[in-house]
Amino acid sequence: AVVSTQSTGVLLGVGDDFGTLHILEVPWSLRQPSANEVANMSAYFDRECSRIDYYKEREANRPSAGAGPSEPAIPLPLETDEEEEERLKKSFNSYLNMEKDFLVKLGLKRDDEPVALVH
Repeated sequence: AVVSTQSTGVLLGVGDDFGTLHILEVPWSLRQPSANEVANMSAYFDRECSRIDYYKEREANRPSAGAGPSEPAIPLPLETDEEEEERLKKSFNSYLNMEKDFLVKLGLKRDDEPVALVH
């Protein structure tokens, strides 16, 4: 619903899925169409429709994944449990150091306080 007021111009009431009513003031620049706005928006939508048609046609003409010879997939080397645990420890320790630096910058922690790293 659009309501016109004397002091602020035009207000727009918008409700959301939670039942909350938001009252928005619509500025003059959004109430008045700019020069060639209709033509520019029409051209924009035409370009977008053409782009969508192009990608649909391109996808339809693309060979399917199972057609033709393909290179055999090279399996990625898997980490052992110990390697994964070491990588996660390093990542967590890096996080703890970043957290300490952040708290020091905020003045919530002293720089000389130790960080309890995971070993």
